[in-house]
Amino acid sequence: MHAKFDFSGGVVIVTGGANGIGAALARRAAEAGAAVIIADVQDEAGQALAAEDHRPGTIEFEHVDVSREEDVTRAVAAVRDRHGRIDGLVCAAIVQPIGEVAELDPGEWQRVLSINLNGVVWASRAVLPVMAEQRSGAIVMFSSGTAEIGKAGSAPYTTSKGAVAAFAKTLAREVAPLRIRVNLCRPGIIDTPQFRAANPGVDTSRLDRPEEPVGALMFLLSDAASMTGSMITREMPWRSAA
Repeated sequence: MHAKFDFSGGVVIVTGGANGIGAALARRAAEAGAAVIIADVQDEAGQALAAEDHRPGTIEFEHVDVSREEDVTRAVAAVRDRHGRIDGLVCAAIVQPIGEVAELDPGEWQRVLSINLNGVVWASRAVLPVMAEQRSGAIVMFSSGTAEIGKAGSAPYTTSKGAVAAFAKTLAREVAPLRIRVNLCRPGIIDTPQFRAANPGVDTSRLDRPEEPVGALMFLLSDAASMTGSMITREMPWRSAA
């Protein structure tokens, strides 16, 4: 049974919302009454999700490469022009390639940081003027336990997640006087396309589904979450808990 949230009249942007956790959140937020805008490069998946029936809310798709600052700025301006406000931003766009540091390609390193870190920075910066004018807004970013303990073969990803956590806490302090909240979610091990790509051959039968952390994300987007600079952590898939 889902916790009840009312997002009627609200506008939420989800980067990387075409699949995985982002898509699961987009569906739930739309079902709660929000106008949800998926910002992603996966046109087919994003358009298919937008075409579903999400009443009472809606889902729209914008082709956005979050690594390109101008792409993000354009998309946010378009959302503001169409809807007149932006209440929530969820930064879910990531890539998670495999490769050890000794064989790390500089271009691949830059690509991962451009999407996983810069994409968060550009999206957050783009929505701030709108949220500041409203004197309200919630930004949610994702960290990872691997940023603390490390993960062999995943240096760009783990580095980007640690940097996102530091950025979130800094931004939270900067925008708190504007009544904009910035919080983090560490969702645990979730069966997403990105996780499968980074962990080939892993048994996913006991992993949590993308829908599992959505309740926490909905809470962080809602007015019930009065905190900022905080992190909600899901340490263990419930199917694996003893």
